[in-house]
Amino acid sequence: MNKKSIKIWLFSGFIYITFFCVIFGSFIYKQSENMFYEKTAQLIAAGANANSDIEQDLVSSLKKKNEIDINKGKEILEKYGYIEDSKVIFNINQGFSKALIGCVILIAVLFFYFGGTLLVSNIIKRKRIDDLAKYLYDINEGIYRMKAQNKEDDFSILEDELYKIVMMLRERSEKEREEKENLCNNLADISHQLKTPLTSMSLMVELLEDSNIDGDEALYIGSISLQIERLNYLVSSLLVLSKIDADAMTLEHKPINIYELICVSVEPLHLMIDRKQQQLLIKDNSDLFFNGDFHWTSEAILNIVKNCSEHTPNGGKISIDYKQNPICTQIIIEDNGKGFDKKDIPKLFTRFYKGANSSKDSVGIGLALSMSIIKKQNGEIIALNKETGGAKFIIKFYRN
Repeated sequence: MNKKSIKIWLFSGFIYITFFCVIFGSFIYKQSENMFYEKTAQLIAAGANANSDIEQDLVSSLKKKNEIDINKGKEILEKYGYIEDSKVIFNINQGFSKALIGCVILIAVLFFYFGGTLLVSNIIKRKRIDDLAKYLYDINEGIYRMKAQNKEDDFSILEDELYKIVMMLRERSEKEREEKENLCNNLADISHQLKTPLTSMSLMVELLEDSNIDGDEALYIGSISLQIERLNYLVSSLLVLSKIDADAMTLEHKPINIYELICVSVEPLHLMIDRKQQQLLIKDNSDLFFNGDFHWTSEAILNIVKNCSEHTPNGGKISIDYKQNPICTQIIIEDNGKGFDKKDIPKLFTRFYKGANSSKDSVGIGLALSMSIIKKQNGEIIALNKETGGAKFIIKFYRN
C-alpha cells in the first residue's frame, strides 16, 4: 500500500463518515425538536385541564424568557426529583442510547468496509503485479504468449503494451546478433584468405634469410619478416575480437592455478625480456585458484606483460603479484618504465589507439583484446601510474 492509496482511503473515509455524521446529527436534532414540542404540548394540556383560565398564560410564557419563572420552575422540578442534569426528564435515555449505538455501529461498518475494500484491492493488485513480472520473465526466456483477460483494465492494457515492446526489443536483438555473427563469419573467411598468402610470404622470407644476403637487402628482408608477423597478429586479434563482440566465443569456467597461469602466459616473452636484460619477478604461491578460461586468460596476461616489457628500458624490472579476497581475485602487473601519459589513460584500452609512449611497431590492439577477454569473464582491468614511477595494471576477476 503506497502513500497515495492511504491518502485516498483516508480522504474517502473522512468524507463518508462526515456525511453520515451530519445526517445522524440532523436526525437527532429533529427528534429532539419533536420530543420538546410534544412534552411542551403535554404540559400545557395538563395545566389547561387543571385550570382553563391559565391556558393563555401558559402559551404566552413560551414566547418570552423569564428568569424568575425559570428558577421557580426548577425548584418545583427538584422537589419531585427532576434535577437539571437528569436524562430521564423527557424519558429519552433509551432512544438516545439506541441512536448512539447505531451511529457507532454505522461508523465501524463504514471503517471495515473501506479498510476491507482497500485490503482486497491491494491484494488483487499485488497478484496482478506478480503475474505481470512472471509474464515478462517468461517472454525474456523465449516463452511468448498472450495473456487472455476477461476484462480490459489498466493491467491488461499494460501487459499488451509491454508484450509489444519486449517482442520488438527481442527482434532487434536477434537481428543485431545475426548481423554480428555474419560479420564474425566474414572476418573468419577474410582471415583464412589472408593467412594463405601470409604463410607463403613467411616461407619465402625464411628461404631468403637462409641465403647469403648481406647489406641493405638483409635489412629489407628483416623488415618484411617483422611486418608479416604484425599482420598475422593483427588478423588473429581482429578475429578474436569479432567473436567476442558477436558473443560467438565460448569460454570455459574451470579452476585455474594462478601461478601456473602466469608462468604459461609469460613463457613466449622470455626471449624478448632476456634480450632487454629485464627482470621478471613472479610471486611464488601455488595455492590460489579462481574459475575462468586458462587459454584466453593467459592470452590477456601475455598482452599486458608484453606492453610492460616494451615500455620498460633495458635492465628494468617487471613484477607480477596476485591475491584473493571474498569478492574477487586480483592480479597486479607493474613495471618501472616511463608510465602513461595522463591524457592516454582513459583511452588505453580503445582499439587501435596508440599513446604518446607507444613503440612504432605497435598496432594498438593488444590491451583492447585483453580487456575484452577479461570483461567476458566477469572481470575488469585498471591501468594507472605508480607513485614511484612506472605503469601498473590491476586485473580483477569477481566471484559469481
